[in-house]
Amino acid sequence: MQQVSSRGHRSASPTRLVGTVANIEFTLISTVLTLALGVLANGAVDPVVGLHWQAWPYIATGLVLILIFWSRALLHTLSFIGWPLEFGHTFLYFASTLVEAAALTQVSEPAHWYALNALYAACVWCLYAWDLRLVRQQAGDFRTPGERALLADIVADQRLNIRWTIPATVAFQALCWWLVHRYPSAMLDGGWHLLAIGLSLAFSLNYLFDGVRMLRRRQDWIVEQHAQERAEA
Repeated sequence: MQQVSSRGHRSASPTRLVGTVANIEFTLISTVLTLALGVLANGAVDPVVGLHWQAWPYIATGLVLILIFWSRALLHTLSFIGWPLEFGHTFLYFASTLVEAAALTQVSEPAHWYALNALYAACVWCLYAWDLRLVRQQAGDFRTPGERALLADIVADQRLNIRWTIPATVAFQALCWWLVHRYPSAMLDGGWHLLAIGLSLAFSLNYLFDGVRMLRRRQDWIVEQHAQERAEA
């Protein structure tokens, strides 16, 4: 692993390389999530056309999950992704999207849906842990008051997700899979799986809007950060 210089990654690197990495990241995010959206659209055709309404909450949740990944990935890119290009972070994007796409094909199969979403949440857990390590390596880049405030906000959010939010999500999805697998009559025929997906959709919407609030909170700090980078270049 390349060592961080005393001036940090971004301040010691050409602005062109920083911009190139950001463009690569934006392109990657757009590409993988376009794939995920296409998979969801394909899987949603039969339930929507056939009026299989019990699958509709799963379709809605899948769309929200795509929006969450997209918005959080953009936030991370704007907040701390820079030179040098971090392959581990990028590879985890691909792995997470692969599992997410597989889950999105199962909107009509609750047992498979919950199992794959538990695995997807575990992948996202690894991604948050990797990114926290990346942020700590780049801590020397955050020197102005606004940058230090941004760094503190990034670290706090990463830790919250690593310690509480994502583990709770893994546990919830795994519990739902176990309930469907263990009590299929009650969960499927009795309709109790709709309560589980309703809770999942409510949590996902709250998490999505939390990302919107986070961008509003960080926007001035991000502007200051990029202004500082241009001045140092």
